[in-house]
This record gives sequence, C-alpha cells and structure tokens, in this order.
Amino acid sequence: MPGSFIVDVVLTHPDLPLGPTLKAIPTASITEVSIRPATTADLPAVLYRVRDVDFRTFKSALEHDDTISEWTQTMDFGDTRLYRVQHGPTTKFVTPTLSDFRIHVISIESAGRDWHFRLETAERDHLSSFWDHCRAEDIQFELETLLSSGAQQIEERVAIKAALTERQLEVARVVAQLDYYDKGGVSAEDVAAELGIAPSTLSTHLRRINAKIFATLFDDASG
Repeated sequence: MPGSFIVDVVLTHPDLPLGPTLKAIPTASITEVSIRPATTADLPAVLYRVRDVDFRTFKSALEHDDTISEWTQTMDFGDTRLYRVQHGPTTKFVTPTLSDFRIHVISIESAGRDWHFRLETAERDHLSSFWDHCRAEDIQFELETLLSSGAQQIEERVAIKAALTERQLEVARVVAQLDYYDKGGVSAEDVAAELGIAPSTLSTHLRRINAKIFATLFDDASG
C-alpha cells in the first residue's frame, strides 16, 4: 500500500527502561533524548530529559530502579534536567527492534507509568511485525492513533468500524470524546464511570478493540 503511517502507541511492561521509576513517580515528564545501542562490551546508555518532578524524589527513585546499573545528572536547567542512564542487561529495549523493522522513532515520552511512542514507517507490515514482537515479549501494546497518507485510509476506517461490536464502538466513542488518550486527559476510572463499568472491564474492552483494529489493518488478505 502506498503512502506512510504515523502511529502513536503506549507500551507497558515493568522491565522497560525506568519502569520502576515511572511506577513510583507517574506524574514526571520524561523524554528519551538519545540512546547508544548495546554492544557486547557495553550496556545501553540513554539520555533522558526530565521535568515536572521533585528532583530529590526522582533521584531516590533512580537509586531503587532495578532497570538501571548506573546514572549521572549531566545538565541542570532549573526546572528541567538531563540524566545519562546506563541500563542493565535485563532491561527490555524496543528501539533496536524498531530499527530492525525499519520503523523510525519520532519521539519517546513517559505516559504515566508507561511509555508513549510516536512512530513512522512506509510499510504497515513493519508495524505488524513490531506488534507481533511485543506480544512475544509480553509487552502490552495499546494503539492510540494511526494516521495514513495512503489512498485506502477511508476504506480501512469503514472496515475497522464493521469489525467492532456495538458495545465496542460505544466504548471507543466515549474514550475519544473524553480525550482519554490525550496527555492530561481523563483517567481510566473516569471513562469507566461514564460507561458504568469497572476499570478492569474497560481495560479488557480496549485490549479487544486494539486486537480487532490490528487484525483489520494488518491481515494479509486486506492488503
């Protein structure tokens, strides 16, 4: 299919970089600035930009983060600081895999306890391969938006709606209307209350909706 794709996804796993720190301080704004990939002689070193946090609390969280082998503060701009973090061998990195699948990383930012990725690729099969990788690694993959410049985007939108049940469509509409996926939007508890369901039930609905979206977009028969 001609064109390109811009995708916003949220990835969740406790062993992703800074997983324990994000869990301890979900209100922090953390952006991955650069990464030096791992080699046989060294471990990945990542530069993070951090703001919207009490830095003493943040440093304490880093000390107790088992995805980190060592860290150092490199720059101080007052309300924003840069940290160079050396991660440990058990940390789950997806950026090398994205490179292998020829998916360009536009940005990586914290999203509460999770990581928000904005990605770009020319082939939707590459996204399908990355989704399969996340499933194999037990990394929760939650699709926020998928923008396509290709000619088939309207037909695909119709196909996605047709694949969802009425209840799933209702959940998707409410999630969109309440800006659940927008930074600073409502919480899962607020969305669940609006729908009259438990947050755990909402999570189940969203996983199934995401699965159907990907099955529709990346089924070989649809390409």
